[in-house]
Amino acid sequence: MFGKKTARYEAEVDLRTADGRHVTYRGDGIGPADKPGDELLDGAEAAALAAEPGARILRSRARRA
Repeated sequence: MFGKKTARYEAEVDLRTADGRHVTYRGDGIGPADKPGDELLDGAEAAALAAEPGARILRSRARRA
C-alpha cells in the first residue's frame, strides 16, 4: 500500500443466534482510507453470520478508529 493513504477501522455486529442468544462480534483492521463504510460492514456482517449459522443481524456498525 505504498503511496496510498490508510485508515484504521472498527466494526461491531450484534446477532441473535438460532438458539436465542445475543452475541456481539467485534473486529478492527487497516484498510484504504477511502473505503466506503457499507463495504466494510458487508464484510463484517458476512464473517459474523458465517461464525453463527442461522443467526440474524440485530444491528451493525463500522467506523474509522
